[in-house]
Amino acid sequence: MPASHKCNGTAGHSHDFHPCAFCDADVVKINTPDGYNDTWSAKDDFHMLRQSFYSRDAGPARREAILRDHGVRWSILNLLSGWLPSKKSVLDFMHCIFLGIISHLFMRVLFGGYMLSGMGGNESPKRRFEDIVNAVRWPSHVTRLPKNLGENQSLKKADEWRRILTITPVILWWSWRDANDEIPDTEPPLPPNTVAPDFSRNRRSLYHAILHLCMGVRILASRSISMAQARTGQSFLAHYCLECLQLRIPLTINHQASMHTAEMIKKCGPVYAWWLFAFERFNGMLERVHHNGHNGGRIELTLLRNWVQTHLIYEYLLALPADTHSFERDQINRIIKVQAQDRGSMMTQIAVYQSEAAEDNVRLPLRNAKLINLRAYGSPPGTFYLILLQYFHSLWPDLNLVSDLSCDDGTPFRANKVARALTYIRKDGIRYGCTMNRRTQADSFAFISQGRVRVPVQITALFVVGVLDTIPHVCAVVRRLVSDDDIPAMPWDLYASTLGIHVSYTELGPQEVIPVSRIECPLALIPV
Repeated sequence: MPASHKCNGTAGHSHDFHPCAFCDADVVKINTPDGYNDTWSAKDDFHMLRQSFYSRDAGPARREAILRDHGVRWSILNLLSGWLPSKKSVLDFMHCIFLGIISHLFMRVLFGGYMLSGMGGNESPKRRFEDIVNAVRWPSHVTRLPKNLGENQSLKKADEWRRILTITPVILWWSWRDANDEIPDTEPPLPPNTVAPDFSRNRRSLYHAILHLCMGVRILASRSISMAQARTGQSFLAHYCLECLQLRIPLTINHQASMHTAEMIKKCGPVYAWWLFAFERFNGMLERVHHNGHNGGRIELTLLRNWVQTHLIYEYLLALPADTHSFERDQINRIIKVQAQDRGSMMTQIAVYQSEAAEDNVRLPLRNAKLINLRAYGSPPGTFYLILLQYFHSLWPDLNLVSDLSCDDGTPFRANKVARALTYIRKDGIRYGCTMNRRTQADSFAFISQGRVRVPVQITALFVVGVLDTIPHVCAVVRRLVSDDDIPAMPWDLYASTLGIHVSYTELGPQEVIPVSRIECPLALIPV
């Protein structure tokens, strides 16, 4: 936000009268309901441009007066044809939400308000909070995990705040629950020698507000979104801010600026298209360039050379000449394989986008799997043969598949000639493993689609099966996580489907076979 205001020539985000570059809200409205109920008016771009040109030609005192009264100063961007300082500017979702609002919630409200104190020893809210955060079983592609938040409360990366918010409804319930597994409608006791904050610390009211924040961010950060959904997510953010004001929690300019997120989505599309995760990654790449501190433009030249060189190498890896020697191809593929094992969150997003742009979003390992004997594979041996036979009998009815030990007429389903076991697959750019392979067990949990519902499962095995001249079919043997009506009601149940939270037992259901196209997304396990 500070860089955006500086670029487009608007007043800084801490300005008393013009802190927002998109509306007429002042610093007072940030902590009143008027800042969150659509009573503000949009900025007049042409008025801002006119005052900006006045500022360019004015003296220092007049410039300060224009900045104070109109919230604008001169910017070289104003010389661009069609440029509008407010409508053509974008509010970055990553800094505003993840590094702004969510950081404020944890640092100022939860930790700063002593909502997770260490009083109570091993059963204290702080210890419960630390234990459950550290016990979360994340998929392997998730980077920068939030760890030891009780001791180190200053998460520096937006990814860390992004991950912690996805599990916040569960971890706060676990930390605050009483003997009846309910969130008390009271304030927690204050630690000794501390001063009570000025806002209400009622746990149930605060939890209800946080649920609205989780809902709003979950909807607005979707990869695909309609304007109706964007407005719904916007309303959840507004409800969170209004409930915080009812609890007398002081808000910041990020809260008021987030009221323009739906407008940004209408102008620029889903937030994945314009948030600054990629730019932060590029900044990290440039920070590692050795430039020896030379001035006189040498630093800029060194950074530019490294940037161009990196892109040329990347383009070379993507499009090798047709006459490239096999040894060179093998060496480059080896480099790519090594780099892929340690890719960050941004590279994972790029892989997701690349897979969505392809016709077939399922990728198999580069190394061809060997044929296995289904009667000897599994524990106990032969576990998968009968269920695979039943599945492919219904999938390919024209083949009339029969057991290879049967005397009936039909195409024999030969146990040692039809199936190849896979260690993992990549769907939508994300790796999914199975329990039959120790190296990929961490990625064996996923959600699968069943109509319009997502069902959590554990992937037991992955196979490529082909019979005669049929196109090989990639399938997965899964076991559903068992759930029933005896599970007690949870405080997030009303929003569970949108939040993507599913409660189940540790027990697994019977094995079943599904096509891998039904795998929707990975899941993280939170033991409670």
